[in-house]
Amino acid sequence: MSGVAGPMESSLPGLPGATAEAGRGPVVVTLVDGLLADPVPVPPPGSAGHEPDGGTVAIERPHVADALATHRDHRASWYGDLLGPLRVPTSAVADVAAGLVARDHGMPVTLVPSPGSPDPLAELHAARALLIDDDRVQVTGVELPLPRAAEPALAARAALAALNVSVPAWFVVPPDTAWLPALDVLAEDGAESVALHLGAPGDGWTGAAAVLRRAVDLDVAVAVTAGALPVVTDDTGCGLLNLLGAVRAALNGADVAEVAAVLAATTPAPLAAAARRMSDADAAVVRAFLPVVTCPSIRSVVEDLESLGLIAPDAA
Repeated sequence: MSGVAGPMESSLPGLPGATAEAGRGPVVVTLVDGLLADPVPVPPPGSAGHEPDGGTVAIERPHVADALATHRDHRASWYGDLLGPLRVPTSAVADVAAGLVARDHGMPVTLVPSPGSPDPLAELHAARALLIDDDRVQVTGVELPLPRAAEPALAARAALAALNVSVPAWFVVPPDTAWLPALDVLAEDGAESVALHLGAPGDGWTGAAAVLRRAVDLDVAVAVTAGALPVVTDDTGCGLLNLLGAVRAALNGADVAEVAAVLAATTPAPLAAAARRMSDADAAVVRAFLPVVTCPSIRSVVEDLESLGLIAPDAA
């Protein structure tokens, strides 16, 4: 792209274009279009309203209403094309349904069951039933934990055998090399994808790198749906640019150690340089493997990307 420095020695050998000079100009739209999933906060326990006869009734609690209003503001802004689905916990679906307005049309939603739910599929079906006839939203996917089992491959087979949803399912895989056999089973099925829950920074990035490396080898898409998400890796979590770069590196043949080095990088310049050097074709392949990441704060990610010059209002 215009303004990017010429060939230099890469500070991240596994990542093409990761030079010490960040360059100038925005990334191609393909790299960021629809990338950022927006989470609805989980309702606090015991916050449902009650009818006089003892039944429960959904109340549009302020945190859900605020999340919907903020999501609308994001979609209406100059960076609205960066927005992916609204990530809705099943415990908040009734409140989301109550908070929808007439101008909400086909808003993409991913449903997520409660952590530790004894029957996550039942939760998802009940939640989807509240939205299925509402044209203001479109359920575009569900996230499912893999059942506990001694062998990850057996857990994946059990999850696939029990699956009975008509929308894409994203199965949760931790950043742990012991869970790689589960990816092999999901790849054999051919229709499902992986939701990677990133660990804490102190856990290191080898496990996440191994999952991304294996997913690329198996042609399995990975959504990163849990974990703090700064733009560049810091002591709060793995960075958005690091994740995009790690997938690009894996596609370019980087091994697990090289992919882990990209995930661990804390200097913005080489990551920004690599992102700027991706063509539309490069970006399209990266995004096929990393279609969405969940951002605890859309606003802060957008502001940081803008401060690095990677996105701009006149380029949106």
